[in-house]
Amino acid sequence: MNARHLASLLVVTVTTAVLLTGCSSTDRSDGPSGSPTSTTSQKPSTSASANPTSQATRPALEQGAAECTDGTATIADMNNKEVSVGDCTTVIVESSNAIIHLGAVTSLTVKGAINGIDVKSVEKLTIDGDGNRITTASKPEVDDKGKQNTVQR
Repeated sequence: MNARHLASLLVVTVTTAVLLTGCSSTDRSDGPSGSPTSTTSQKPSTSASANPTSQATRPALEQGAAECTDGTATIADMNNKEVSVGDCTTVIVESSNAIIHLGAVTSLTVKGAINGIDVKSVEKLTIDGDGNRITTASKPEVDDKGKQNTVQR
């Protein structure tokens, strides 16, 4: 009876050891798992980018056109498009879900939502929409009436 008890204990011990070894493997070749088992953490990149929207990984968007006429450009009906406007005194963004590149602007008004806007420089920024991200090298006067907008300088 001691031999059977010892054999059973040995089988349970070996089975437990094999199962635990499988749980602690860091080999990810089988695909993603429900929870990471590796204790190594990956640090986020700390390199700064002068123009993060233009370097973002995304599917190619249809190019939209907006003209600066008499010092004003209105970007409307450009949803899910990429739009570029050079230097312009006043720019009004009414589109949503757009990627917008602007030159030097005196006044920028954002009425749309969830836009990524890169502006070379802007003096006055008014945001009425929600979820917009505006990136500029300048330090504009900001009037944010929306929600969850970010201005990165």
